[in-house]
Amino acid sequence: MAAADTHFLIPGDPATPTGGFLYDRHAIQGLRDAGLLAGTLQIDGPFPAGDAATLAAAEAALDALRTGDRLIVDGLAYTGLFPVLARHAHRLRLMALVHHPLGDETGLSDQERTRWLADEVHALSLSRHIVVTSRTTRTRLGALGIDTARVAAVVPGVEPAPDLSFRTTRVPGPLRLLCVATLIPRKAQHLLLEALAPLAGRDWRLELVGDARDPDYAERLRETINTMGLSARVLLAGAVSDETLEDHWRRADAFVFPSLHEGWGIAPVEAVRWGLPVITSDAGALPESVPPEARVLVPSGEVGALRSALERLLDDADHRAALAAGARSAAATLRSWADMRSDFATVVGAAA
Repeated sequence: MAAADTHFLIPGDPATPTGGFLYDRHAIQGLRDAGLLAGTLQIDGPFPAGDAATLAAAEAALDALRTGDRLIVDGLAYTGLFPVLARHAHRLRLMALVHHPLGDETGLSDQERTRWLADEVHALSLSRHIVVTSRTTRTRLGALGIDTARVAAVVPGVEPAPDLSFRTTRVPGPLRLLCVATLIPRKAQHLLLEALAPLAGRDWRLELVGDARDPDYAERLRETINTMGLSARVLLAGAVSDETLEDHWRRADAFVFPSLHEGWGIAPVEAVRWGLPVITSDAGALPESVPPEARVLVPSGEVGALRSALERLLDDADHRAALAAGARSAAATLRSWADMRSDFATVVGAAA
C-alpha cells in the first residue's frame, strides 16, 4: 500500500474561524508534511447531528476510499455519521479526533446529555485509535468507559511569540479587556457582561471578538449590553480577519475567558503568546492549557468569583503587572504548532 493512505474527514469549511478547525488545519498539514495524507473529505451538515443529505454525501465519499485506507474523522461529525461509519468499519481503519465529548456541550438537558454521551461512546467503539487535544479529555474518555490505551493526547500549539517589547509601555486610557471566542452559550460571554456591569465605577472597555455562530445568543448579548447600559463600553466586533485580530491582541491589556467547557484553550494560550494577563474559568482543560504564572482561575459559571477577579485586575496595578510579566515569560516557552503537527503525524503513523 502506498504511504499516503490517510484521509481526513472535516465537518464543513476548514477555514471556519474556531479553535477546533484551526487544530484540524494543522493536523492535516502535519499529515501532508509527513507524506501520509491521501486527501481530505469535506462533509457539510447540521453537525453534530447528521441528516439524510449529510449521510448520503458521507456514504458517497467513503465509497470512493480504498479498502485498508485510514480515515480520521473530526469528533464534531463522528457520532452523527455513525450509521455510515459502521457500514465501512470492516474495510477502513477508523480513527477519531475528539476535541471534547459532545455531551459536555452547554445547554443540554440531562436527558440530552446522557444520550449524546452514550451515543458517542458507542460510536467510538468503531475506532481503532482516538486522538484527543488534551490529557484532560483523555481522562474524561476513560471515565466514560473508553480504554485509554487506544487514546493519544496531542495538544495544540501556537505560532512563535511576537516581539513583546511594546508591552513595556501602555497607551493611556481605559483598561482594555479582550475576549476572543465564538458567540455560543458555552463560551459564556453573558457571564462576563454580568460580572462587569457592577464595575461601572472603573475605567474599562471590553471587546468581544468572534463569529456569531448562534444568532439567537448573539442577539441576547446585544440586548444585554443595551439593557445594562454598556453600549459605550462593550464592542461586539464579530468575526474579523487575521490582520484585524492582531490589532485586537496588540491593543488589549488583559484577556478574559469565562467558558463553561473547553477541550483545550487555544484562545487564552494565544493571549499568553501576546503577553496578556489571563482571567479564565477552570472548566475542562483550561487549567492544563494556560500557564499558571499568567493566569487567574475562577470557578466555571460563578459570576461573583469572576467579578472579584476582574475587580482586582482593574484595581491592583501590581497584581496586573505580575501576571503580565508571567505571560511575557511564558510566551517564549509555549508549545509550537510545528511540534503539534509533527506529533500528530507521529501518532497517526504509529497507529498503522
